[in-house]
Amino acid sequence: MGGCHPVSIITDQDLAMKGAIAKIFPNTHHRLCLWHIKKKFAEKLSHVYFKKSKFKIQMKKCIRSTYKIEESEEKWKELMKEYALDNEGWLNSLYDIRSSWVPIYNRSIFFAGMNTTRRSGGINSFFDGFITPTTNLREFVVKYDQALKRIMDRESDEDFESEHKYRIVNEGEFLLKHDAKLYTRNIFNKFKDEWSKVNRYKVEEMPCDNEYHAYLVKKKLGEHEEFVVKLKRLKLGARKKRDSYLDDANTTILKIV
Repeated sequence: MGGCHPVSIITDQDLAMKGAIAKIFPNTHHRLCLWHIKKKFAEKLSHVYFKKSKFKIQMKKCIRSTYKIEESEEKWKELMKEYALDNEGWLNSLYDIRSSWVPIYNRSIFFAGMNTTRRSGGINSFFDGFITPTTNLREFVVKYDQALKRIMDRESDEDFESEHKYRIVNEGEFLLKHDAKLYTRNIFNKFKDEWSKVNRYKVEEMPCDNEYHAYLVKKKLGEHEEFVVKLKRLKLGARKKRDSYLDDANTTILKIV
């Protein structure tokens, strides 16, 4: 790593790992895997988690759909009161370390779009069917080459499909037709999905100054949400109204463009 500490690390709640990271990488942002924590909710809170209530949905909104720290903490306290969980020890200990796993606390820190360790499981799937706990070092070298060949063959197949498989685009969708020529199949489908959400929003131009153009982007239907989007020359920035930052501004930016 060239003598540099990683910017960020995501692990489960292993105490030994926590201590080692703090000692070896004191300047690294250590974040706990959100998937592992959410998985424990069903086990620790089965008496409310599996009831016919809105607890599961409300907790998800509290964790994932809040744009200010104060808003997240307020919703958490409301949930504890509504479901009589104020004295739940596991939840209280989880709340004490909320800055290490709730996304809103890590918005300004680079994590490559990840909040779980599940992508690291790709290493395990890379070797699936090739190695076992009894594989020795010599066999490992051979199996590694075989696994690598499988990955390269899959990438070659994907490249072929991206180049030759026709993307279904409606007549008149000129932007999508253009992007279909530029993007790989998977990236194009992701962009197309974002583009499909554009009509869910409406845009109002706001008073601007000499440095920025400003727009208010609102949802047309469903839960009320609005975002202030500022454009400075060729640079784009988006922030939630009331100065809290939006994690994924793709759809709002596309609506304005």
